[in-house]
Amino acid sequence: MATVQSLAKRFEETILQFMTAVDNTLHPADERDEEMVRKAVFFVRHGGVSFHSFNEETQLLEASVKDVHTVRVVLNFNDLNTSCACPAEEMCRHRLAVIFGLYQKIGSLSGWIADWRAKKNEQLFLMPDERSPAQWLAIARSIWREPIPDYTKRNFFYFSQLYENRLNEVLAYLPFEREWKTLFRVYAHFLSLTYAWSLYRDGIKEVHHSFFGRWLDEEIQTLGSLLSQLSTQTRTFAHDPFFDTLEEQVHRFVSVQDDTFSARFSVYRLFWTTLFLNKRKREEEAARVAGTDSRLETFFALLLNREITEVRPEPAGLPEWISLAELAKESGRHDAVSLILAGIRPHVKEFLFDVIHPQHRETYVRILSRLFSAAELSEAEWEDLFSQFGRYGLPAYSSYLIERKEYKKWAELHQLHQSPLYFAEECGLKEVQAEAPDCVLPLYHRYAEFYLAERSRGGYKQAVRMWKRMKTACKKSGQLPFFEAYIQEIRARHKRLRALQQEIEKGQLV
Repeated sequence: MATVQSLAKRFEETILQFMTAVDNTLHPADERDEEMVRKAVFFVRHGGVSFHSFNEETQLLEASVKDVHTVRVVLNFNDLNTSCACPAEEMCRHRLAVIFGLYQKIGSLSGWIADWRAKKNEQLFLMPDERSPAQWLAIARSIWREPIPDYTKRNFFYFSQLYENRLNEVLAYLPFEREWKTLFRVYAHFLSLTYAWSLYRDGIKEVHHSFFGRWLDEEIQTLGSLLSQLSTQTRTFAHDPFFDTLEEQVHRFVSVQDDTFSARFSVYRLFWTTLFLNKRKREEEAARVAGTDSRLETFFALLLNREITEVRPEPAGLPEWISLAELAKESGRHDAVSLILAGIRPHVKEFLFDVIHPQHRETYVRILSRLFSAAELSEAEWEDLFSQFGRYGLPAYSSYLIERKEYKKWAELHQLHQSPLYFAEECGLKEVQAEAPDCVLPLYHRYAEFYLAERSRGGYKQAVRMWKRMKTACKKSGQLPFFEAYIQEIRARHKRLRALQQEIEKGQLV
């Protein structure tokens, strides 16, 4: 075979056509393409490409690439085809290495690589005086162009690393001018959030669902902070197209019909309560969403101080309606609060026990209790609400009973649910003892019996602590003789427990 140098000179035009095809097929923004080119260059520069024979009749060049195993590659100079012994059906690092090996005989491979990698920036950067929303959208689109591996939705840690890396890639194009920085950061975070949304949607159904949920909460918090900063900055006419485009992107985001509307609505609401404050813009958006979703319609009715006539929430949509009730309360719209809560109340039990994850139940019960405290509910309606809360409503129901001075019912409630001591204290045990000491005696007796059952010195000390509280309550309620008889009965019943007898004497209960 003629020397590789002479062969390359002879077929220079054909080799350039191979390189043009590579340039048109591969893009540096694609991580797989970038990796393929990097490995092919490595093979060439470290002597991994060998040329064996060239058939003048068929115009076939046979070569090999030393990878983990030596791989045979054939280039057809007649029809610009390539074939490789590896499993890849299209362009692979081995074929690319052979083409690069030929090209470096007639040109600068380093120069070609530099020009090829510069394509990544060519599509992203326009001239500085041509800064536009389209340019910023193109930056995010180019960086998020590479498909996200499916396994990331099953493992949050892979997802979080990928998201952070790509977000930082977008932020690398942060403008130098101070007045543009915050707006660009808002674009970067919001657009990255939208591109990663499908992974979040799938991830919350997987084993790492709680991590995905916390990730979104943190991203919304970050976005909220940026929006607050942006809302206080001076806005010029040059910024208007960027705000208009951002508004359109936010509208498209909430218009997607899937099972994550609640989360989408949280992001959407953030923009319209923090950044998009212009009344005319709000009226225009209200007109756009009219007839699409009652939650969006109610949201803008609150923002524009319009009347709300009817609320018919579904159990699955209660998170959005609860947030709307909170917004109505903050806005001083007590009429709207009552109307929304009236629609929510029949669905509370189904929402808590069939819709949301158990770890969120206590949080929602606290929120609902706070909201309903602002509504004028009858005693029967309160009882119905607390029965829907189930055991998650015990703190709220306890506060309600204490407020109404129904201390006996409070004690019966915690006896019924076998509330542990720490929980009863959180629910107002000391306050009940101060107001109605006789009501808490059965509770202290149960706690003391629980510690006695441990049959240990530590358990006896805790039991004595409970009896001391009983003694204090009996003194206050004028039942000290009852307590003395009670302790004597305890001592007689457990006379063989010397450690217990000693702790009772140390505690001066006799």
